[in-house]
Amino acid sequence: MKLGVMPGDQLPADELRDHGFEAVQLFFAGDDDGNDPSPSDVDEKLAGGDLALAAMTLHVDLVGPSGLVEAQVARAVRCVRKTAALEGRYGDNPKPVLVWHPSQYPSGAEDGAVFRGLISALSTVCAAAEDAGVAIAVEITRGGSVDSAERWLRLQDHVGSPALKVCLDAANFCPDRMPLERAVRVLGPDVVIAHGKDSSFHDNGEVAEYGPTGSGRLDYETYIRAVCDYCESPYFVMEYYRTRAQLLRARDIVLVAMDGKG
Repeated sequence: MKLGVMPGDQLPADELRDHGFEAVQLFFAGDDDGNDPSPSDVDEKLAGGDLALAAMTLHVDLVGPSGLVEAQVARAVRCVRKTAALEGRYGDNPKPVLVWHPSQYPSGAEDGAVFRGLISALSTVCAAAEDAGVAIAVEITRGGSVDSAERWLRLQDHVGSPALKVCLDAANFCPDRMPLERAVRVLGPDVVIAHGKDSSFHDNGEVAEYGPTGSGRLDYETYIRAVCDYCESPYFVMEYYRTRAQLLRARDIVLVAMDGKG
């Protein structure tokens, strides 16, 4: 498993490899087709540091309070095709990866309609992904429409597509009813990319803040050991760092945990 980063200026691109980072995860422009990066834009980002493309990312609301949001599903399908068009840039990934990051759970939602909408939306997006040879990695996120390992497993049962995969970021949903190691274990066969950040909590259990690895409560020794034991993610992508020192400290915590695996 190699290290990657989210875009940032804390380290110049041409220094990333010297500090152990071999890939970058990039973003589509939400629901704005006109501001998506072109292949030449992506190549410019990668060439600056001889980097691989760990994944492309899309933040859109596939569901709203009443269920499926057709315009956003169509947008996601277009991004599947754009992800596929970047083939050859994905380094050790066996196929292009599109990370879908669910937004907040819709306010005032009819819960059954939301879940049915997710099934319909992801069935459509995954059908396009199968045709294009793309993996759709859902980033499980507390407070979002896919908020737990259990919710993702239910979706997997209903969608039934081999294109439906997981973007694993334990700080996004652990602690949960499912313990950390078990969550990684049950998701592991479908994890195609993993993230590293941290989280801290208020006394009532709500998230106080997300931050860089080492700044919160996530048990990184257990997390990395479980990722190494149960997942085959080619890249572990660091995020939520705000300074060079935070990024390098996060890198060192992960490398020490990986080294502890022998």
